[in-house]
Amino acid sequence: MGAIIVIASYAGGLKPLKRIVEALPSNLRASVFVVQHIGANPSVLPDILSQRGSLPTTFGRHGEVIERGHIYVAPPNHHMRLGFGAILLDQGSKVHFTRPAADPLFVSAAEAY
Repeated sequence: MGAIIVIASYAGGLKPLKRIVEALPSNLRASVFVVQHIGANPSVLPDILSQRGSLPTTFGRHGEVIERGHIYVAPPNHHMRLGFGAILLDQGSKVHFTRPAADPLFVSAAEAY
């Protein structure tokens, strides 16, 4: 199992996210997970981030096996959690009035890794 990086951002935090992704090396041996507090609104965040950096970037899918050197973005209206080696998505209760929220990702990352 490789290293992980977890990042959370409010809806207006696109500029710092782009800077972080631009700085990631193409041979990164970690997996990156991003939650942006966007609610159920449509999102093109994976497209934006993949244009700014060298790593493949997609919405995480439930049950997806985690790969090193990949950026996974929480899809709209879904909490993203990490199991041991896999992504888990759910539409559970909002956390601090938002879904997706940072807390489910950060807590699950700490527990699984």
